[in-house]
Amino acid sequence: MKRSVFVTAFLGLGCSMMVAQSAPAKATSVPATAPNSAPTLEPRFDVASVRQNLTPEPRWRMGFTANGVSAKDVTLLYAMEEAYGLYDEQLWSAIPPWIKEKRFDIEAKYDVDKYPRITLEQRKAMLQQLLAERLGLAVHHEQREFPLYALTIAKAGPKYEETEPGDLQVSSTYGPMCQHLRSRMGVTEMKGCSMAQLAQTLTGWTRGELGRTIVDHSGLRGRFSFSLNWTPDSASPSNSLDAGEGPSIFTAVKEQLGLLLRPEKGPLDTIVIDHVEMPTEN
Repeated sequence: MKRSVFVTAFLGLGCSMMVAQSAPAKATSVPATAPNSAPTLEPRFDVASVRQNLTPEPRWRMGFTANGVSAKDVTLLYAMEEAYGLYDEQLWSAIPPWIKEKRFDIEAKYDVDKYPRITLEQRKAMLQQLLAERLGLAVHHEQREFPLYALTIAKAGPKYEETEPGDLQVSSTYGPMCQHLRSRMGVTEMKGCSMAQLAQTLTGWTRGELGRTIVDHSGLRGRFSFSLNWTPDSASPSNSLDAGEGPSIFTAVKEQLGLLLRPEKGPLDTIVIDHVEMPTEN
């Protein structure tokens, strides 16, 4: 029997904000390292290659592997997005045109025996370090306010189900996977996905129509299965409810998922590129 999302634990998932420290930091004592303890080493790639691909093809790929990362025909901007987990180009600034145009192949490996249990966040940090070493990449984060659509729960409640643990696809590299069973403009079917992943997917499909990022404000945690069909429309959101033969994204989200897209303004994390250059010779 499938479990209703009503039994899912509630968790506030509001956007995190950087808070300035208002008082001087107090001095703290750091315990001495025990004589026989070894310092903790951050995992790093043992071998790595970043080369420009002078014969790029339309098909490209990038992903973390069991012992590193592998990319073919990718832009350096996409490699940065993968490293920092920020896949919305509008949230990056000071982007040199060439990092969106030139294509590269990236291969990097680490010693699995030395680092047998590396998390996904550690893998991203390793890729960040690689880009800093080979591209001189330096960035900083800024919180900026944007017009958003908040994904919230409608009054009648959610109309989708939590994915059963036995139905989850689990990767040794990525952990539980968000499966896109069908994904095209106007149609999305997802399995084993978080609310944040649903919001990210909808942002990707509706960016041109809505012009806003969709953020998860549902407060629900867990992994769910979603099925959504809507009629894309280039008209303004205020007119989209009656446009086209099928439901707009607003109507579809409410009637098919029991959710709402509520317009508001809010802070989003952005990344500013301070410095980047062509990769050094390998």
